Amino acid sequence: MKSIVKLLLATMVTGICTLHAQKLSKNTNINISQTSKIDLSNKIIAKPQRIEVKKFESLNAKQIAKLPATTYDRSALLKLKYNKSWEIEPGRMTDKDMKVVSYFGKFEQSPRYISVYPENKYYPRVNNGAPGFLPEMRCLVLQFNPEAGQRYRVIIKLKPGEYGNKKVMTNVTGRYNETWFINNQYDEIMFDFIGDSREIKISPIIAGAENYYIKYEPLEIANIKVDRIDE
Repeated sequence: MKSIVKLLLATMVTGICTLHAQKLSKNTNINISQTSKIDLSNKIIAKPQRIEVKKFESLNAKQIAKLPATTYDRSALLKLKYNKSWEIEPGRMTDKDMKVVSYFGKFEQSPRYISVYPENKYYPRVNNGAPGFLPEMRCLVLQFNPEAGQRYRVIIKLKPGEYGNKKVMTNVTGRYNETWFINNQYDEIMFDFIGDSREIKISPIIAGAENYYIKYEPLEIANIKVDRIDE
């Protein structure tokens, strides 16, 4: 009788342990699978705030100034390995098959920066029908030949300054504008993207809004580096 009781108890304990192990194993597998899926799909380190170009053009000054911006993981972006690079800077506006094809701006007397400004456009009816000029965003445009589906990284080094809560728009798809906060600590803008359009567009600084116009500040660029990421 005692042998039978011992056998029954042993069987129950084994069954409970096996059931617990199965549940633990199942939960662990789900967590690992989800983590792996996130890691494999996370090609873009900073998920940018995007707005369609057509929709952007219909916004007023205050709406544009309030567009949400994205920060980026600088250390993660710097760790990416690359196998080819292009560089643009004042006095060097072409490199290999990449070149500046248009920008609204000027050089300082000492050509240390490419200064990107908006263009003042005349409107016959601005405020209650009164004529006037309003600043319109014009971008520095880089043209190159990216490989479709290939990953690239852009590092834009700026003139040292105060950039707290100021942002810049870029466009690498032709369809969407993306908004980034300037890294105030390192005076730079950095992001990665998947090759699609043949152009990279970079706006002046968006610093706020008045009643009828966006307050732009010149984006003074010391260097632009585009890296082809080796994955």
